[in-house]
Amino acid sequence: MSVGAERVRIQRETLSETASLLSQLKDLMRHWGDESAERIYEDLQNKEGGNELTLAFCGHFSAGKSSMINLLCGSSVLPSGPVPTSANIVSIRSGAPRVLIYPRVEGNENESTPVETTPERLQEYCRNGGEYSAIEVWNEFPLLGKHGVLLDTPGVDSTDDGHQAATRSALHLADVVFYVMDYNHVQSENNLAFAKNLSDWGKPLYLIVNQIDKHREQEISIEEYKRQLENAFEQWGIHCVGILFTSLKMKEHPLNHWDNLLNLITELLEHREQLLQYSLSRSIHHTADSSLTAFREDQQEERETFLAELEGAAVTVVMEELKSLEEEKALLEELPQQSRASLRSDLDALLNNANLMPADVREAAGSYVESVSPGFRLGLFSTAGRREKEQGKRLDAWQGLLVREVSAQLEWHLIQLVRQWAENLGLWAEEAETTLKQGFPAVSQEWLAAAVKPGTGNSGEALLNFCRTLAADLKSQFRRAALLVGDELLAKLPSLIEEQRAELQRRDQALTRQASAARALAALDRAADARAHELAALLPPRRTLTPASCRR
Repeated sequence: MSVGAERVRIQRETLSETASLLSQLKDLMRHWGDESAERIYEDLQNKEGGNELTLAFCGHFSAGKSSMINLLCGSSVLPSGPVPTSANIVSIRSGAPRVLIYPRVEGNENESTPVETTPERLQEYCRNGGEYSAIEVWNEFPLLGKHGVLLDTPGVDSTDDGHQAATRSALHLADVVFYVMDYNHVQSENNLAFAKNLSDWGKPLYLIVNQIDKHREQEISIEEYKRQLENAFEQWGIHCVGILFTSLKMKEHPLNHWDNLLNLITELLEHREQLLQYSLSRSIHHTADSSLTAFREDQQEERETFLAELEGAAVTVVMEELKSLEEEKALLEELPQQSRASLRSDLDALLNNANLMPADVREAAGSYVESVSPGFRLGLFSTAGRREKEQGKRLDAWQGLLVREVSAQLEWHLIQLVRQWAENLGLWAEEAETTLKQGFPAVSQEWLAAAVKPGTGNSGEALLNFCRTLAADLKSQFRRAALLVGDELLAKLPSLIEEQRAELQRRDQALTRQASAARALAALDRAADARAHELAALLPPRRTLTPASCRR
């Protein structure tokens, strides 16, 4: 197989793969409901089969764009002047003279049927741009050859949003872009912003500074002027293949690059195949990127609503707080029972550690028990009066020592225990201390005397058992007094629990809304990621362009 035949075979395979890809992408956009991207991929399908290199000219109405196209064509194809004449996309090809006018359609109407006319009548159509959407012109234009197309777009400074949209949408069909600017307005924000937009497409971009005859060397040197332009383009992030200076009025002007422009177009047409494949790759990827961006932008209002609901909280924090809240709810429901159990446990620990009967108290108890036992005598002259007086003295001593221990080991500590327990629950009231003290048992002499039963031993193991029993009885009474006050305080708990339950419910509702917002945000992210992954699975690697294909 010859080199030429092999090249044709590879080209056909490439075209077939691209056609299949464009078809899949168009179907995918239709499935997603992205009508704009679907139309672009359909346009690219039609373009891909035409094998034409499209050279798009963009610029302000007053920059001389239409006049430049006419000069390139060698005849007055487009009307020129200070008014916006070509308000729609005009495609210019070389061929038998004819013109197709595509009437504008609204809404979901089918594509319009073109009206055919002659190049001589084109100017009047151009002045009624609102009635049609596009124009195709054929005539004898040697510069374009068989495969070249000049694309004239509406002025970028048009106040008509439709014109600006038409200019932007035409760029996906352009393979090379020439941006025409007036010498005096190159660095205007409008120019730089649009040039940046063109640059971002990644198509080969040439910046044409027209009306270079306005330059005055005595005011600023051409080198300084170029430097200023290059600095401005660099600051805006505008990447272009080259900058051309032109003058349509003074063809012999020393700074005029008109011949360079003609030669450039010829060379670009010679590298048509590589430029076409690169351009298609850029348009395919740019449209895919734009579709994903548009989908994200469509989500933005929802995202902002959900983000506002989150109030800046991280999703993980919200989920952790929800989990903690559920634990708080469970603890709140168990609070009455657990609180009572906690008080009992703390009381038991305190009472069990309290030693109310140290040695001196036991000794005093034994001494009193001895004094009331039968046969107790105080020497040879013991009388009932003397015995009673001795009994009273010993009982008084025993009581004093026991009261000392009860006061030191039980009363103060028990009051502090109940206070701390109640304060932790938010139940404490100062009057509870008075109630608690009033409930404490009185370690009276009557009570002690009544505790000594006939036969109570006054020494050894018998005395120890007696003291243990007496201490246990005392502790039991203190325990009952503390629990009684505890129950009175716990009676207030239901109302406090209800308040806390209401607060937890409020927090629950807020966190639930935030969690719902977080899940909704995650769903939006998954939807966007799913689209990105689906596109990534279809899209081939982005093509690169060799320097030889695009001369500076």
